[in-house]
Amino acid sequence: YLLRPRQVMQFEKISIQGQKRIERMIAWIKEFGSADDLLVDVDAILTNLRFGITADDFEAAFNDLGTALGFVTQRPDKELREGPDNLWALRDDLYWIVECKNQVDPNRKEINKGETGQMNNSCAWFKQHYPGAKNKNMMIIWTKMVGAAAGFNEPVRIMTNKKLESLVKSVRATFDELKGLDLQDLSEVKLQENIDRHGLGVEQLLHNYSEEPVQK
Repeated sequence: YLLRPRQVMQFEKISIQGQKRIERMIAWIKEFGSADDLLVDVDAILTNLRFGITADDFEAAFNDLGTALGFVTQRPDKELREGPDNLWALRDDLYWIVECKNQVDPNRKEINKGETGQMNNSCAWFKQHYPGAKNKNMMIIWTKMVGAAAGFNEPVRIMTNKKLESLVKSVRATFDELKGLDLQDLSEVKLQENIDRHGLGVEQLLHNYSEEPVQK
């Protein structure tokens, strides 16, 4: 990320097609020697998922969270200087476009025109690079109120501070249940039950930790 090559960076699509999420998640977990080592890494990710932290650290943590949860992730804006802050491949032909505004002034009551414009541009970028694929859209920001001069071109859900804290709590609880277990002999069925119990299934991620914006 420090130096841009003289030639334009080559865009590569991400995809989870033909891969099981649970298998990817277990493969990531098995990279750690013990549950204690795993939980230290998870805690480092979650510590950076809070409002007020630097945007780069937040977006990197959200990217790492997706990997930990078994998804294929990318940071197009960081890697290519175009597209959304975060992009997750959730399942075959379903992607999650995420714009992170965690450094916005908490006293500001509305999402402004520039922010909705950035979301709209990210959606347009996705349509260009992933023709025919389905996408869900989310903005992480303090407020769900959209200013009178602003507007989204596609449906967008909002993750406020309260919803973000709820997500962090669910992720922490999911991995805490791995304490004392042999990470090299994890049951897919047990881990899937754990994911569902703590609200980290795909549909739960898309709806439980965000809400509809309110247009002024």
